[in-house]
Amino acid sequence: MYKVFLNEHQLFWDDEIDCSSKDNVVDVVEIEGVVDVLKLFSKLENSKYVVKLIIISKLSQNSMQLLKNNITQIPAAGGLVINNRQQLLMIKRMGKWDLPKGKIEKDELPEDAAVREVEEECGIGKLKITQQLPSTFHLYRSPYIKKRNNWVLKETHWYEMAYSDQEKLVPQVEEQIEEARWVSCDDLQEFYRNTYGNLQDLLKPYLP
Repeated sequence: MYKVFLNEHQLFWDDEIDCSSKDNVVDVVEIEGVVDVLKLFSKLENSKYVVKLIIISKLSQNSMQLLKNNITQIPAAGGLVINNRQQLLMIKRMGKWDLPKGKIEKDELPEDAAVREVEEECGIGKLKITQQLPSTFHLYRSPYIKKRNNWVLKETHWYEMAYSDQEKLVPQVEEQIEEARWVSCDDLQEFYRNTYGNLQDLLKPYLP
């Protein structure tokens, strides 16, 4: 099952479902084609209410593949960095706490992109990847796509990284990063409440 965020809406793309109340999902939406998908997105982006939906396809093609085949995909990568004091590296961008991440460049491996983005956005190096974390997915409209269907599906590949040096954090202001900070797990709850839903899933295992 793929969990995709559209703003704070949670869309579960799965064609073999147990229609229980697991994760508080109570509504199932059947789609017959991309027109149904785009209508649903337009409805949700203007909705005042946050919902959780299971999306299934009436076609032979599964629902997630239908989505991927009909909208632009942009792969990204980022890092969840832990220092030798067991603190997590977080950045503040446009008033929300976030993790360093960015687009994967042409012919670049996701793990290389993740390390590069942390270095660029926070000004530190000597990072060591310790494990791959689950990818996150979110949908948004791109002003750079000059057509009606300007939806983008961004998959972000995440990696846990170890950092043992003492370099000063330098937030990349060109990327609208206001602050970079080391956060202890004991204090993480405060930052957790002011981050994005997909990052909450990623950060939850690190909460005390």
